[in-house]
Amino acid sequence: MESLALLVTIIFIVLILSGPLAIGLTFVKTTKRSTNTLRRIFICQFSAIGIGLGVMLLLQGIPVGTKLLALSAIAVSAYALKREFKRK
Repeated sequence: MESLALLVTIIFIVLILSGPLAIGLTFVKTTKRSTNTLRRIFICQFSAIGIGLGVMLLLQGIPVGTKLLALSAIAVSAYALKREFKRK
């Protein structure tokens, strides 16, 4: 039972932190093309993890509080993608 609790805790931590990490990376501006590409890869990866886990939790039969957490993770990750790839 402790391993199940640990797994759920890790899933929630990843769900909560993936969006803010992606948004934080959007504030870092670089001039080199290679570091800019690497930064965008990390932003996309963090956002994909947040959106994927959020959708997975939304489709499960879980309590409303967890669904709200999943919705907020999806929204924050989508905002990070929008912020990174908007036209200037």
